[in-house]
Amino acid sequence: MSSQNVQLVRRAFEAWNRGDVDAVLAACDPEFEYHASGIFPGLDAVYHGHEGFRRFERDFRATFESLTIDIERFEDHGEQVAALGEFEARGRDGLSLRRPVANVVTVRGGVAVRIDAYPEWDRALQAIGEAAARGSSMD
Repeated sequence: MSSQNVQLVRRAFEAWNRGDVDAVLAACDPEFEYHASGIFPGLDAVYHGHEGFRRFERDFRATFESLTIDIERFEDHGEQVAALGEFEARGRDGLSLRRPVANVVTVRGGVAVRIDAYPEWDRALQAIGEAAARGSSMD
């Protein structure tokens, strides 16, 4: 099942980069939670469900003229998938931003039930290791 989880997460990131929020949400449970990394001001810490994620996506994209997330590596951790890459954006003011990005996506029943964003790869991988040590899934 986990290779299917990686493919689900890969398709969701491809949809995000196309700006297709409906396709992203098709990969998510209606009640999923998105936990923002906290590095971008003006965003909530947690967004609940499809409507919450639509609000996040709208507010986040409003800041930028363009943005992409280039995932360099997907790591299969069973029901969790780490998506590790780089965020690249150009602000409406013309400034460019490039920085690491990491997401841990928890998948159950073929859909994402939780997404945790991290500002660094190491923090995401550490969170997966801590969850595995606890025997839980970061819930």
